Amino acid sequence: MTPPPAPPPVAVTPPAPTPTAPPAVADAPASPPVTETPEESSPTAAPSAPTITPKFAEPPKPPPGLEDAVKYKFAAVRTPTKGPSEPIGYYPKGCLQGAVALPINGPHWQVMRLSRNRNWGTPQLVRFIKTFSDRAAKATGWNGILVGDMAQPRGGPAVSGHVSHQTGLDVDIWFIPMPKDILSAQQREDMAANNLVASDWKHINPKVYTPQHMAFIKTAAQMPGVERVLVNAAIKKQMCETATGDRSWLSHVRPWYGHHDHIHVRLACPPGATECKKQPPVGSGEGCADADFKFWFTKAIEPRKPPPFGVTPKPPKQIKLADLPAACKAVLNAP
Repeated sequence: MTPPPAPPPVAVTPPAPTPTAPPAVADAPASPPVTETPEESSPTAAPSAPTITPKFAEPPKPPPGLEDAVKYKFAAVRTPTKGPSEPIGYYPKGCLQGAVALPINGPHWQVMRLSRNRNWGTPQLVRFIKTFSDRAAKATGWNGILVGDMAQPRGGPAVSGHVSHQTGLDVDIWFIPMPKDILSAQQREDMAANNLVASDWKHINPKVYTPQHMAFIKTAAQMPGVERVLVNAAIKKQMCETATGDRSWLSHVRPWYGHHDHIHVRLACPPGATECKKQPPVGSGEGCADADFKFWFTKAIEPRKPPPFGVTPKPPKQIKLADLPAACKAVLNAP
């Protein structure tokens, strides 16, 4: 007797994965300080993430003749000073006492270029980034933001990349949404930000620029305590032509060299910071039609060409310790 045929196989649908929380995410003059308002909500704890151990780059040694350039000494210090936090001096000529580190991952931010060890700032700057990352995610629909350079552990001049960022009140934030996944340390070194500007350097690139970028910049400019949001002039021009409704925030958005792939946010000197030098106010105008704005659409906006072959450019003047406020010597040499 022939046995009955085996029943057909039954397809088994694998169970759906348990949902998890979204991955952890993270120089021009300015306006009067604005009283800081409390954050809208308590900071949310970042979800568990793979441990990332930054490998700090070895600070370059000063070449012959530049031994007095203090930027090499500030770059070599890996830790902040103890004691209360205080920005000292002016944004492009100062230092930072009692710096606070921004965690490299947060609910809506991730820190980039970890090897530089420049995720330090005043408590006001760290709070700003945490709050802004939440607001920017809501305004744009992005997962969050990617945070570039803040300051070194003791502020001061950096070996590369910036003239300012010396007092712990400046931060670069990239024109690219935070990816869904948590980036590895190597990815944070290799990834590049988006250039929003066309090849003529006088218009935005419509294939890259989106309305979310304006919402991103507007959100930063409306944050309490913000003095400047520096962008490429072509980006400012686009917003001057398209912004609707209340345009008062445009006064805080200022054109500056570069800044085609990130915004540079600068905070006001915090209340009680007697050693912090303030900037001139921005004024109440939108900054869309004055002579200063028109200047940026001359040769000034175009990237500087390298010198002709065989011609050695004159090196820029190097900042010495004596050029900084007297208190910066104690900051640099503190244990």
